[in-house]
Amino acid sequence: MPNSSSMSDDELDLWSDINNPNNDADMDDWADAHNPNNDDYLDN
Repeated sequence: MPNSSSMSDDELDLWSDINNPNNDADMDDWADAHNPNNDDYLDN
């Protein structure tokens, strides 16, 4: 599990979504957010 203390606000939002059983976000979304070749990349 990633260290949440070093996450940006965007990452924390996504991480909370992933860990919310009522949300559709999953680790694919996490991978997309950390893939610089993806449109959902956090640093764009």
